[in-house]
Amino acid sequence: MGYFYLIEQADVYVFLDHVQFEKNSWQSRNRIKGPKGAIWLTVPTHHKGLGSIKDVVIDNTQLWAKKHLLALRACYSKSPFFSDYLPFFESVYNTNWQLLADLNIHITKFLSSQLGISPIFARSSELNVVGKRTDLVLSICKTLKAERYLASIGAEEYMIEDGAQESFTKQSIKVEFAEYTPPVYPQLFGEYVPNLSVIDVLFNCGPDRSRVLLNQGITSLKTLNH
Repeated sequence: MGYFYLIEQADVYVFLDHVQFEKNSWQSRNRIKGPKGAIWLTVPTHHKGLGSIKDVVIDNTQLWAKKHLLALRACYSKSPFFSDYLPFFESVYNTNWQLLADLNIHITKFLSSQLGISPIFARSSELNVVGKRTDLVLSICKTLKAERYLASIGAEEYMIEDGAQESFTKQSIKVEFAEYTPPVYPQLFGEYVPNLSVIDVLFNCGPDRSRVLLNQGITSLKTLNH
């Protein structure tokens, strides 16, 4: 839910798809909840050495789509809103996806719409931007004429290391970091498990309640000042 909180706050949300792919990261997997707790759903990929996220090819020799759909049925068929979302996920898993980024962006845009979130979506690979780490972020912000850049709290350390305060101040761009704690909501299978895929809250609570819950999370904003 924290990821979609960031999207909700943005006028323009940029998918950073031309940076290095990280195997076994959130880029290719996420968690759902089953009878015995959290379960990983992973999209297998062909990954050889360094490469951009946008170029990562899905390994369709593995029956990952069938396994994912079976897992969703097993974990959520008794949830209140499962039947509302089943057609979308059936269409996703029946599509012959080749590139991981295309799959991720397609799902993210749909889930955003269900949460009432509608920024302008862009892909960094299509913005003609240059640089690495903080320089890349600054290049994106300048290209989009941004006045404010919002990132998760995890980005703070490396941006401070890179001297972001000076470079962003020169461009009159405010930098803030969000730390989001999701609210507790009804789940199947007993004890509450936090930080699952946002589909967990949609299956259990539906779109209207999920929109309310998203904004009930505890959020602290920290301004870059180092």
